[in-house]
Amino acid sequence: MTLKKQSMAKKEIKSVLNGIITDIYSARTVDEAKELFIKFVDATNIKETDKQKMLEEASKMTSLRKIQMYATNAMFKYEGLGIN
Repeated sequence: MTLKKQSMAKKEIKSVLNGIITDIYSARTVDEAKELFIKFVDATNIKETDKQKMLEEASKMTSLRKIQMYATNAMFKYEGLGIN
């Protein structure tokens, strides 16, 4: 591969949340999903301001579907696929 082709090749970015998404979708209750998400995010090296915002938002979630969507959107946003 030439240098030009190498620089044009898109580097794939993977979110650290990739590792927990399946577990969040397997959760049976909103509390179980929130606990998984919060413990996982708290233990990561995500930028502290982003981490605090994520933890605050997750703690407000009132339905299983909302926490699942929030976690998925957070993952996509980090991977450059999200929308505001």
